Formats: sequence, C-alpha cells, structure tokens
Amino acid sequence: MHYLVKSVIKLRMTKSNLKSFQVNLPDYITVLDGTSAVIEHAIDAVKKHTKGLRTVDGGKTDKVFAGSPYFSGLEVISADEASGIVTFNAVPHEDLFYRIVSENAQTSIKNQGELLAWITNATQAKREYEKLKSAIAEMESSGYGIVNPTFESFKLEKPTSYKSGKNHGVKLRAKASGIHLVRVDVDCEVAPIIGEAAQSEEMLKYLTAQYETNPSAMWETPIFGKSLESIVREDIAGKSLSMPASAKTKIQKTVQKIVNNGKGGMICILL
Repeated sequence: MHYLVKSVIKLRMTKSNLKSFQVNLPDYITVLDGTSAVIEHAIDAVKKHTKGLRTVDGGKTDKVFAGSPYFSGLEVISADEASGIVTFNAVPHEDLFYRIVSENAQTSIKNQGELLAWITNATQAKREYEKLKSAIAEMESSGYGIVNPTFESFKLEKPTSYKSGKNHGVKLRAKASGIHLVRVDVDCEVAPIIGEAAQSEEMLKYLTAQYETNPSAMWETPIFGKSLESIVREDIAGKSLSMPASAKTKIQKTVQKIVNNGKGGMICILL
C-alpha cells in the first residue's frame, strides 16, 4: 500500500477489483508537515479500516474514527466499480481547525475574531521584522548591523538663518532615528571546587571525554543541584541585565557623535 499526502490521501491496493482508496482531508490539514500527528492519525485509521476490504463498497465506516481526538467520522463519497477506486471524506471535529491554528501560532485561538486579530498582529510583526532582517544578518556576520531611517521617521526643524563671514544663508536641519544592532559576547565561567587533586582530575577526564563525544549532553551535567545549562543561563542573563542605565545613555550618545561627526576623529569613551 502506498500513501501520499497532497490534496487527498491515496491508498493503493493490487488485489481483487478494489484498486485504490482516496481520502479527502481539509486543506488546512494537507498543508501540514507529513509527520503531523493529525495526518499520521488519519493514515493509520484508514489503513486499519481498509486492510481487509476486497470489494468496492467502502465497508462500514461508522467506527473508523471512534474516540478519535481529530475526526468525527469517515464518509464514503464515491465507489467506482469500473476503476476500482473508493473515495472517502474524513470529517474533522468542529474545533480541529482552531486547535491546529492555535498549535502552530503557539497561542489560544478559538474563533474568527481571535484569528483575525492574530493575523493582524502577525502581519505587523512581520513588517517590523523585515526592517531588521538585513541588519540582523549583518550583525551576526560582522558583529554590527544598521537599520537606516525610513522617510516616515524624518523630522524637519524650523528653518534658521546663519552668517559665515560676509555671507548670509538659510539653514535647514532634519533628524531621523536609525537602529544600530551590536553583538555582545557575554562570558560565563563555572568553576566548582571538587575536592582533592585526584577527584578534580577524575572529573576533568569525565567532562573532557563527554565534551569530545557529545558536547550538547554536557548542558545536563549537575553542579550543586543545578544543571550546567541553568547556571549558565542565570549568569549570562544577570550580566546582560546589569548594565547601568547611565552606561546605556553614554553609549547611545557616543554612537550618535560617531555617526554625525566622528569621521576620522578620535572619541574616548569613559564609563
């Protein structure tokens, strides 16, 4: 038997006059990954039902999805004796669509209003991300990324007059806010006291062997009742959040000076 998930699930057979089955699924299910629990559940249930069928009648389908968390029934849409093809329609539970949407959106969506609100927010988030996309890629590769100001953020100041020697003129000034992304590597060091030299050496050998064979497993290493991952997360988060507000302000002002008039000059940062 061969299974293929597209607009329908096709189950091919070679015995008797029954050649194949087609099981229609809602479009919102067929776009899911082939390993989706919903699709696998549909295939397994129909496979079990059709295993012993030898005639083009579809069999009794009232118990195919009995107790199913996803489908309420299986309907026979057509049974063509000439072609040997039986077409079923898998009937989903009424709330299945919103359950699948909620799972993929990672938030609870129960009706059309909540779905539309989520789509609106997601569209806005995508629009904002598109502004940052290239800057994030640049930051990841070089450590520094820039989002240039858009025309919508331009602010024109009131014109003023100025004098340069005997000459007079009009000065027009404008401001715009850009975004500068900086990658900051935060260090974390975990140095537990093991005890005697022999114990420390034994621990070092164990950790070194684990690092060389399966480094990711080291994150689960227990240290003083906590995993290494938990300790590192807490330390890095603490350092990242401990930056003083005054330092943030000074860095912002310094970057502004460099951008506006720092070409070729020297700027000293004192924190």
